[in-house]
Amino acid sequence: MPVLLLLVLTTVTWATLLVANRVALLQFHADAYAMTCWQLAFGGLALIILSPGRAIPWRQFSMPLNWFYGFLRVLTGVTWTAALIYISSPQSGILSQTGMPMAALAATFILGRPPHKSEWMGHIVLLIGAGWMAWHLPGGFSNPAVWLMLASEVTAISSSVVAEKHPHNQVTDSWAHLRFTGVLLLITSVMFLIFPPLIGLVAPIDLPSLSLENFFGLPTLLSGLVIGALLRGPAMVLTLRSIKLAGIETYILATSFLPFVLLGIEAIAARFTTTPSPKPDSVFWICAGLVTTGIIMITLSKRQGAKNKTARLATRAATPATAAAQQQ
Repeated sequence: MPVLLLLVLTTVTWATLLVANRVALLQFHADAYAMTCWQLAFGGLALIILSPGRAIPWRQFSMPLNWFYGFLRVLTGVTWTAALIYISSPQSGILSQTGMPMAALAATFILGRPPHKSEWMGHIVLLIGAGWMAWHLPGGFSNPAVWLMLASEVTAISSSVVAEKHPHNQVTDSWAHLRFTGVLLLITSVMFLIFPPLIGLVAPIDLPSLSLENFFGLPTLLSGLVIGALLRGPAMVLTLRSIKLAGIETYILATSFLPFVLLGIEAIAARFTTTPSPKPDSVFWICAGLVTTGIIMITLSKRQGAKNKTARLATRAATPATAAAQQQ
């Protein structure tokens, strides 16, 4: 599959997942924390079952790196899902733009791939867009959604770095990759189903229901089953594959289009459910304009940086050949 198509499919899948979560929360009153954990469990089981005739990779269940990755992914999912209680899906997409500058910092200091200097102006514009949205939310920066989304992006970027470096994410066997992703989802859900108070130690705000009493409600279980098997599992497969093939920076850049995709999908969902229809105001469009500007600036800077790098490599390759010709 072409990388561009993979990135588009990944972004659309995540947008659909987020809107489905919002519908489950607002229309069916599913529990945010429990539903996320069930999604991980059912999504992981579905991926493992989809690998027929293959041995279950039991050894992967004992790898500390897998548990650490799972810990980060649960934090990402729970905090973003909880944020949807306070804000709309498109608004959450705007706030998620803080992830792009974080990805650039991770690429610089952890992965050894510093972006072109001119890219930082684009990141600043993205931050202004996200900050403008946060400022205009009810309660401003004290709105719980602001801190939930910030925590979601920190853990998302951290898990993306782990995924890029993870040895089992480098495999070319599609079935093996499905099983690997299923293991990650399954062990993560098990950990937090058994130890729900653990999330309370690191959550930026108090989350509703961090006990087992709300885990077995029918709306929560059904939402976890359907969304987990149909969306959460595939979204994780696509995410890991995108990070492997495109790198963390390009993957996060592609997800910067989330606010616009979310706006369209949530409008469709509002026609068939009781979920409020998104009504973007002038603040949203200003923020969306800033986000678009930042994305364009970063994209153009990346292209220019790639051209400059290619030119430098060509010059270096030509220099020895020129010197040899002059000696002859």
